[in-house]
Amino acid sequence: GLVLADTAGRLHTKSNLMEELRKVRRVADRDPGNVTEVLLVLDATTGQNGLVQARQFTEATEVTGVVLTKLDGSAKGGIVFAIQSELGIPVKLVGLGESAEDLIDFDPDEFVDALFAT
Repeated sequence: GLVLADTAGRLHTKSNLMEELRKVRRVADRDPGNVTEVLLVLDATTGQNGLVQARQFTEATEVTGVVLTKLDGSAKGGIVFAIQSELGIPVKLVGLGESAEDLIDFDPDEFVDALFAT
């Protein structure tokens, strides 16, 4: 099964809504082996707020990976270094456009090259 919770990046500031997300996770966990991935989608333009979101969502739902979107613009997405360093959460996918076809597997070498490109 698939559970998709679209929070538009605001849920982490609402304690009652975070508790609802915890409940969804507990229900999904009732079927052993049901939850294999919990992906946090972060906008590459988010900045330091992305680390706050990652901390709080990980506490609530045990995030296993990050999907970094909006890398097709001027955003660099450097916050993923702090998320990986502090929380040990890897980037799994990156979004280079607005459709599902624009999601690609994360390539750390390409990411670093693009980050330092002039």
